This record gives sequence, structure tokens and C-alpha cells, in this order.
Amino acid sequence: MQEASKGDTPIQMEIVTSFIQTKISFARIMTTIVQEFGLTPLSSITLNLIANQENPTVSSIFKALDLNQGNVSSMCKKLESDGFITRERNKNDERSVVLQITKQGCDALTGIEQTLHAYFCGNTAIPEKDLHKAAAGIDTLKRIVHSIEEQFCKKEEVSQNA
Repeated sequence: MQEASKGDTPIQMEIVTSFIQTKISFARIMTTIVQEFGLTPLSSITLNLIANQENPTVSSIFKALDLNQGNVSSMCKKLESDGFITRERNKNDERSVVLQITKQGCDALTGIEQTLHAYFCGNTAIPEKDLHKAAAGIDTLKRIVHSIEEQFCKKEEVSQNA
């Protein structure tokens, strides 16, 4: 491995460092915003997925989030007990539970969206083209990370079978 001189950080390390720093900053911002509505960043994302999927189930949500089904199920139970969603057995398939957002859940999402809009567009006046560039860059980063994750999982699988 080639040693990098001071100030000559490899691009891969720059990406990882920038991503983690950005993740920490976004987590801090989102935690503050969503706590006002009684949510966590992850539960707010879950609520948003429930609001924007047709007949969402715990299964469809855990697949979209790429999380453990038990964790998503627990989070949905908490969202239900807090009044943000309802959970009802699917009439066509008793094994699945359909999730529905309540008025309280809709109000929370609307409040979060308005707060984010104020910060992204109102307070800082970030140009729309920069927001689109950021979204495209995030999509590219997600594809890169997904590709690396697939390679990593294959390597883990091989080492476990050896």
C-alpha cells in the first residue's frame, strides 16, 4: 500500500471521512427537528415511507430501509402506541399487517417537511440546481457504497465457509 504524504489523502478516505462528517451533522440536525414532533430520525424516515407506499407492510418497510425485520416491527409498534400509525391485519393475507399513517402522523410529517423546507430554501436560499446536484451525488454515492457492500458480503461469506 502506498503511503500518502500529509495533505495527500487518497480519494477513498476523503469520501469516507466526508460522508461520516456529513452523517454526523445531518443526524444532529434531524434529531433536533424530529424530536419536536416526538420522533427519531429513523422513525421519521419510517413514517415517511409508510405515508408514501401503497399498502405498506412491515416487510416492505424493512426491505426499503435494509434493516432487521424485528427492529422495524418494534419501531412500528412504538409509532402505533404513540399515535402516528395504525396497524391492521391484511384482509387478503392474514400473515401480513398493513400500516396506515394517522392524522397525527401526517401532521408530524408536514411539520418536518416545512421545517426542512425553511432551512433548505428559506433561511439559506440554497439554489434549486445545487439541491438537484446534491441528490444526484447522493445517488451516485449510494450506488458506490452498495457495490462495495456486495463485495464485502461476498468476501465475508467466503471467509465464513472456509
